[in-house]
Amino acid sequence: MAEADVVQRAKSLLDALAQNPRFAGSAAESSAIELCRVELERAGFECEELPFEYSQWPGRWGQPIAAAFQAVTVIVVAHMAVHYGALAALAVGAALLTAFLLASGDAKRRWSAHFPLERATSANLEAKRGNPAVWLVAHIDSKSQTVPMLIRIASSVALIVVIALSFIVLVLSLVGVSLVAPVWHVLALAAVLTALPSMFCFVRNESNGAVDNASGVVAVILAAQAASALPGLGVLITSGEELGVAGAREWARSAQRGITVLNCDTVDDAGNWRCMHTGSTPKRIAAAAETIAARIGVRLSMGRLIPGILADSVAFADLGMEAVTLSRGTLSTLARIHTRRDTSKTLTGSGVAEASALLSALAKELG
Repeated sequence: MAEADVVQRAKSLLDALAQNPRFAGSAAESSAIELCRVELERAGFECEELPFEYSQWPGRWGQPIAAAFQAVTVIVVAHMAVHYGALAALAVGAALLTAFLLASGDAKRRWSAHFPLERATSANLEAKRGNPAVWLVAHIDSKSQTVPMLIRIASSVALIVVIALSFIVLVLSLVGVSLVAPVWHVLALAAVLTALPSMFCFVRNESNGAVDNASGVVAVILAAQAASALPGLGVLITSGEELGVAGAREWARSAQRGITVLNCDTVDDAGNWRCMHTGSTPKRIAAAAETIAARIGVRLSMGRLIPGILADSVAFADLGMEAVTLSRGTLSTLARIHTRRDTSKTLTGSGVAEASALLSALAKELG
């Protein structure tokens, strides 16, 4: 359990940061960044705002277009299977999915920086004390969506299942299992229905972003201010995470290689603690997490990012750095993320205070 004064401090900062929506590049986000600067300078950090330019287009339209393309792929495969046979359908389906994966990977890594449409500006806040090898990261921007996060994740997972089932049916057809045409009609309809929530998931600016991600920002600040914090520590408050992790990718391109990144994103008062990663498991962080969890009696599991979720740690992992995202929540948490219900009234500060203790201990173990 966190100390009462830390919980109270966490609640006070949560209320201050989550007064208004903080869309990337907005005046409200700038005010929130200034609050972070004051808090970090008070803890002895040298702070610098780092402006950057990016495209909002991938963050706004990537998900709907990706969902539509996947649904169309299943429809095309179904049509080919019924009219031209399983082998032709498998070849076309494999080609479409390969093209999708290549385009999606390139879009996630490069388009926010280089795509010419919907260009915008924002700024990251970099804070350093000493020569840091460990960086605490959290994004300050918020957004709302026409579809809550929980439904969008369910849509993404269900669509993956439908695509997998389509290829299983193709393989069964190739090995001689006789299947009637209505099976393909059902799969095509399922693809459309599961894709619809993602296809109509449009970005808005109507969420105060308390749990996503004022909670992570406050946890990082409190960890940096802790008396037991590393003397040499870095803090990065990013912008544009909700629009394709634009700020993290911009900063990561010129970051010192070999740093360790502890990102904090979405910390509720209830739920299981998770260190989420992409690619191979970051072994040093995993070992440190196991040590800290055993020491303070907290269950802290390592696992991959949930399908349909993008976090700042991805930008660093893509460049070969060890990076994880610390998070805590329940299905109820996912249901209110990116909605008007994500306000500081839903948080007591206890989860954030505990997250700050975990981050501080992990940073010290890794440093």
